[in-house]
Amino acid sequence: MKNIFISLMLFALAFTSCQDWLDEKPKAVAAETFYNTTAEADASVLASLGQLRSGFAMSFPGLMECFSDYSYGRGSWVTNSDYQGLNTQNISRANGVWGSLYNSIRDCNIAISKIPEAAQMTEEQKSSYIAEQKFIRGFCYFHLVRLWNNIPLRTDKNMEEWDLGKTPADDIYKFIISDLEFAVSNCPETARLVGTPSRNAAKSLLAQVYLQLGQYQEAATMSKSVIDSGKYSLITVSRPRDFEKIFGPDVIATSEEIFYLKSVRADSKGWEFVMFCSHPGAKIEGKKMHGAGGWYGIYTTTLNKIVSEWDVKDYRKDYNLLKYNFGMGDNTYLMAKFYDPDAPNSGGAGNSNPLIRYADVLLLYAEATTMATGTPTSEAMEMLNRVHRRAYGYDPKTTSIVDFNLQDYATKQLFLDLLVKERGYETMNEGKRWLELVRMGIAKKTIKEVKGIDIAEKHFLFPIPTTEFDYNKGLDPSTDQNPGY
Repeated sequence: MKNIFISLMLFALAFTSCQDWLDEKPKAVAAETFYNTTAEADASVLASLGQLRSGFAMSFPGLMECFSDYSYGRGSWVTNSDYQGLNTQNISRANGVWGSLYNSIRDCNIAISKIPEAAQMTEEQKSSYIAEQKFIRGFCYFHLVRLWNNIPLRTDKNMEEWDLGKTPADDIYKFIISDLEFAVSNCPETARLVGTPSRNAAKSLLAQVYLQLGQYQEAATMSKSVIDSGKYSLITVSRPRDFEKIFGPDVIATSEEIFYLKSVRADSKGWEFVMFCSHPGAKIEGKKMHGAGGWYGIYTTTLNKIVSEWDVKDYRKDYNLLKYNFGMGDNTYLMAKFYDPDAPNSGGAGNSNPLIRYADVLLLYAEATTMATGTPTSEAMEMLNRVHRRAYGYDPKTTSIVDFNLQDYATKQLFLDLLVKERGYETMNEGKRWLELVRMGIAKKTIKEVKGIDIAEKHFLFPIPTTEFDYNKGLDPSTDQNPGY
């Protein structure tokens, strides 16, 4: 299976590299002889995913982790942890995120427009491939709208229109929901290839969108459907390093993987973010964090409240944090969730980016059902406890001595506070924390309590790239730029 995945991915990357899409209008792709067979359709899905391997895969988690309450940026990333908005270097990184997301959307749009004409596929096959592309498109727009708010909506219907103004965020969300509803109905039950979207991936992402919009019952129903499918389970651990069975560079797939951006340990196809986290002198069990060294662009300290209050018996603490003095004192930690001692010199590690995993869905359901009913339930607590038990080495589905008791968290606020804390430990260094704090409306309060910093209002949105204004005359830089930039 891994060889098939690698071969198709290399084919897809070769296909995308020969398209000069950055310099042409969206429709300017010679696609008339492509998208006809299932092999070509497979490659088109991997091509859309491959676009995320550039700016999004590196800069998005880097920026998000600098913004989180538990970590800090270093070097050229340090100003991100001041929460006053992006400086020139980090605006460039945000531009890379914008570019890779829109490039992926463009690939999706072209495939969605061409696949219905395929003569060598059944209607069911066509619908399935279109559903996968709509999932990816919905994924991209979900990130764009949260980071930039009102944005141009480029679809398979308006590809010939280059000059597009902003579409209100509410309409972007309606479009995302429409794409994901189609994906829920038509994606394969099981991922066609390692890393391509399945029906449960679509349900999980749609649940996230519903949660973002405050549609709690819908979010609870959709996430519960994924849980009840019986297709996923948390991997048990008996020591901290066992988490490598989930996040390690040699892992192909696991029982808790729902949607990951897959990597291959190679020059341009590995995950560069792993090198961003690593230090060239640091070792884990005698092995380098990264074969090529490392930039250690983020770190945390023993003084951070999230870290200092973290129970040392929780295996996640020892796994996620590596005590190391890199010149700022002996109280610093490197972020060690992802490491690859055999990564090549160019920096491409073999670790996959866990965009949606089963633990996310369990915690999402716990939050959504609590918000929908107005009070925590025993079922919500059970979902949270499954994640918590695993962290201490217990069977996730069997009651244990580390379980939280519902009577101790009987109000909505007490339960949500516990859930936010638990989710922070569980998803540390996965690029999920900042947007969670923003969504819940607690970013300002949390950062003030943990870091003592007041967040500037402009910091909640990224600036629209200046190149977008240069080439898209539907936007006016004097009125359409996000506030503060």
